[in-house]
Amino acid sequence: MSPTINLDEKLHRELASYGNRDESYNTILARILNHVDEEEAQRDRMNRDTTFETDEEEDTSSNLAVEQLDDGTEVRFKIERGEYAGEERTGIVRGGRIEYNGSTWSPTGMAREADHDIRGSDARNSGSYSGPREVKYQDESGQWVPIQTALE
Repeated sequence: MSPTINLDEKLHRELASYGNRDESYNTILARILNHVDEEEAQRDRMNRDTTFETDEEEDTSSNLAVEQLDDGTEVRFKIERGEYAGEERTGIVRGGRIEYNGSTWSPTGMAREADHDIRGSDARNSGSYSGPREVKYQDESGQWVPIQTALE
């Protein structure tokens, strides 16, 4: 299954304006990314916090999977491999967002914050870092499943 991203309507229209009628959004994004100043993008990434946007206009569709879960649902980020394998952190769903460490997060934001908490330093600086893995929740059978499965 391919990953899915959700865009607000304004951003969707803006992205579409860079493409032709017959182009997929993958093609449009790939072309735009070819024009990105990679050093500047990395500098920006390393010098900002990833938190959930609280502006109502911008956050209406950004966490559709989390919005499907009941308030109080426990979610988990767990490192599966390497030196920190088995280390995990949990958050709680409240109002369609994930509460973790006193802040509200998107699933990706929570995963990055938890990864940072586990490793004790920003893992994005290490050569072996490949990004956070999935945040999971327990389904009706008690299995920990990716949060995106709440959309199925």
